[in-house]
Amino acid sequence: MTLPDPTPYDADRAAFSREALARLALSSSARGTAGGAMGLVATRNDVDTGLGGRAGQAAGLVEAARGVLSRAVVYERERGATWEQIAHYLEIEPAEAEARYEPALARWREAFDVPYRLDATGRKRVPQLPTAAYDPAYAVRQLDLWAYLYVVRGDRRAVSGGLPGYVPADDEDTCPSPHGPDDLGGRVRADSVRPLLEQLSHYVTRDPYAVEDIDWDALTAALATTDDTNDRDPAAWYTHAFDGFLGTVRVRLARSARADAVSAVVTGADSADLRLRVDTLLNVFAAPPA
Repeated sequence: MTLPDPTPYDADRAAFSREALARLALSSSARGTAGGAMGLVATRNDVDTGLGGRAGQAAGLVEAARGVLSRAVVYERERGATWEQIAHYLEIEPAEAEARYEPALARWREAFDVPYRLDATGRKRVPQLPTAAYDPAYAVRQLDLWAYLYVVRGDRRAVSGGLPGYVPADDEDTCPSPHGPDDLGGRVRADSVRPLLEQLSHYVTRDPYAVEDIDWDALTAALATTDDTNDRDPAAWYTHAFDGFLGTVRVRLARSARADAVSAVVTGADSADLRLRVDTLLNVFAAPPA
């Protein structure tokens, strides 16, 4: 069967070395396991958990950790580690290390030669790479934000900053420069401003009618006089505030030099959940690279 034409994801991966992609797959696997571990910290729902249930969760973590270890071995091989060096840290013999992890390494390498397989219907392509390696641009953004929220406060590129050989494009930088340590920003498509505000309103207020007070024609006219290169002057930006039960979230918008793009900065999204949602919106509505 003939597979469909290459997708945009295939082109995105060209900016990443195999070593960097293997590291992203490891980071993503570690994040998932860490999220599972968080569920065992709180005790509030213990009374609703059947006897033995928490042991089952812990067993799931052990299995997930095995997956993290497998990803780590693949990464180490991609960055040049020998089986002897890996075996030293695993405290096993090199031959045992190779026998145990060579199948995972073979699957990883084969996925680059055959990145897709068709499903049983012959119509849907199924990626063979781990999700983070298949769509690294999205993974980088999500992992950077997650690490900023939960691991290294103050480092906005805790993941992407150390990826071997990876240099973020200018359009991936927060635009405009953040005005506060917790601002989220980016360039979005000009035609996505309305759906962006509508969805953000839903997240913040839980009120489906919260955007009815926005005069969309006035907003369009106001944006025409804005300029995202003047990020120090509040008057150069259009600002709208959403009042929610957790506080006020403000969206600042300004016309970009590109006719098809608008710069957006969101302030006041303090909770980790809301920040991840806002970041996802900015990614979904992101303007394509120039």
